[in-house]
Amino acid sequence: MAFARVFGTVGDMAHPISTPAALHRDAIDVVVFDAMGVLYSCADDVGDLLVPYLRSHGCVLDRTEIAQLYRECSLGKMSSADFWASTGADGTSDEDYCRNHRLTEGVLALLAELDATGVRLACLSNDVSEWAKLLRERFGLGEYLSDWFVSGDIGVRKPDPEAFAILCRRLDVLPDRILLIDDREKNVAAARDAGWQALHFGTPRLATMELLRQELRPW
Repeated sequence: MAFARVFGTVGDMAHPISTPAALHRDAIDVVVFDAMGVLYSCADDVGDLLVPYLRSHGCVLDRTEIAQLYRECSLGKMSSADFWASTGADGTSDEDYCRNHRLTEGVLALLAELDATGVRLACLSNDVSEWAKLLRERFGLGEYLSDWFVSGDIGVRKPDPEAFAILCRRLDVLPDRILLIDDREKNVAAARDAGWQALHFGTPRLATMELLRQELRPW
């Protein structure tokens, strides 16, 4: 079922980032959510969660070194076990670290409402494969989001155009029939460059899931 049949059209949505651009779509077949900062409340998971977690377990690497190791792991170039070993931290584990994540308030209600319309729901996320799997299982997100495109699995991170192309190919959907909801302006811009619809979550206009819900349900 096309999204617009239940949630109305999106042609009148304002462009949420600095340079306005009209959205001309009259239907959406796939709604794609970012993970960090959208599904999960922490937008800067490296700075706000990962670095403090490693510090509490004796890691002495600086933030830049940690961020580089994380990037390599989030591209599937090393396992999470190899990542922990490379940091020099003691007593770390995927399960322990992932306990620090929280869902964004209201996200499950929104996903349930969208799912009830018949629109296809997916996630496109820059993350470590093992962590992404643990989190979606912990919070039951697989009940609503049937398709997961995690950088650690697909080997490419947003805003690389190939990340958007991979999703289109695997779901066999045209770019202009996809809506991305992401909290990073560069990802929103890249999605639009790829021909997708996109909304910038976390701006004053779309600061909460309730405001996003109102945007998606214009009646």
